Amino acid sequence: MILTLDIGNAAIVICCVDRGECLRRFVLSSNLDRTADEYTALISLLSQQADVELFAISGAIVASVVPRLTPVLCRAVEQLTGQAPLVVGPGLKSGLNIRMDDPTELGGDLVAAAVAAIERYPLPCVVVDMGKATAIGVIDQRGAYVGGLICPGMALSSSSLAEETSQLRDVSLEPPQHTIGKNTRDSMRSGILYGTAAMLDGLVTRIEEELGAPASVILTGDGAADIVPLCRHENVMLDEDLVMRGLWRIYTKNR
Repeated sequence: MILTLDIGNAAIVICCVDRGECLRRFVLSSNLDRTADEYTALISLLSQQADVELFAISGAIVASVVPRLTPVLCRAVEQLTGQAPLVVGPGLKSGLNIRMDDPTELGGDLVAAAVAAIERYPLPCVVVDMGKATAIGVIDQRGAYVGGLICPGMALSSSSLAEETSQLRDVSLEPPQHTIGKNTRDSMRSGILYGTAAMLDGLVTRIEEELGAPASVILTGDGAADIVPLCRHENVMLDEDLVMRGLWRIYTKNR
């Protein structure tokens, strides 16, 4: 069993993975002020509550889009398990053919998601990783990562509306029953949730036109479960463990 860590701008997702399957999942806030000792204590407490024996961890791997937190979490994991984590990036084999101007710009989370998507879903494939930003990766018919798009995430859109307008307050993002909101809160929820779903439907249509073929669309990350039912594209699927499965596969290639 290994630990897989996905360090994002808003949250850190930690999974205990055995043979490619996620057995336990913990989520911590991404706090730049926390020390390695503080993260060590938090992970240890959550592990105890979930009856996870950290001494049984045989390795770890990290995907991060927050460079300042990467060494902090790596130290915390090494203190807990005695294992120095692998970090997805240059020098680590992923098996992914990245056809971008600068392959090193691609975030480790999208690398891992693409690796898992190629193994699990029909190609071509569009991977949507939802967090503070909505990152979209495109994999062509031959399994090459050919590029992507980056859009504001739902939480960022909601907080921006609340901060930059005088009469719109921050709201929780439960899916509304109707597209047309009857009050300010439901109007904001509808605009953010249905707007995100419509954006993805439209972008996928344009991506398919450029690829010249229909694509599988895989959503993962925070809020993905709410968006999948709202999308109208027929091949949209939810895979909450996509990044973690990809990290497992990259770990097995490098151990």
